[in-house]
Amino acid sequence: MPSPSLGVRTLPPAARSVAALCLGFVLVNGLVAAWLVVLGRDALPAAVPLEWWNGSLLSAHNSQHVMDFYSPLHAVSGAALYLAATALRPHWPLHRRLLLVIACSGVWEIVENTPAVIALFNAPQGPAVYRGDSIVNALSDCAFVLGGSLAAHGCPRWLVITAGVLVEIAGALVISDGLVLGTARLVLR
Repeated sequence: MPSPSLGVRTLPPAARSVAALCLGFVLVNGLVAAWLVVLGRDALPAAVPLEWWNGSLLSAHNSQHVMDFYSPLHAVSGAALYLAATALRPHWPLHRRLLLVIACSGVWEIVENTPAVIALFNAPQGPAVYRGDSIVNALSDCAFVLGGSLAAHGCPRWLVITAGVLVEIAGALVISDGLVLGTARLVLR
């Protein structure tokens, strides 16, 4: 007599891939949220209502809301990670490449929110306004990374690269930050 099945093996391959991707996303985000709890971070912004968008860079609730000026940069990093994963592992199915990107995003959120990295992000001559992400902001950042990955999968490479360059230029002009400027600032410090 065959052993009872939990139904997982009876799913078609595409459904198993989607289930694995969803499970991976939930697990990575669960680890990120747990890490932020250990660090004493609030789930929501403290002392202000949660907003869908907050463009403040100089307030105590910088990086505390669902979306901010860094959200498009997270999408760009997701697209870049997806292109890198595809170049390194072209034979991997889509869900595995996306899981790799999600894992990288989770690692970044964990590292980004350590006290040492927060201190690096706060310029010595400027106000120390960045105190780390709220849990909702960190999870939103991971969702933007996934969105950027999906865009990179579905759009022509030239469009993804052009959009990434434009977002990077806009970030440099509007908030004097971005992936390139931020990396240069950290490396040259």
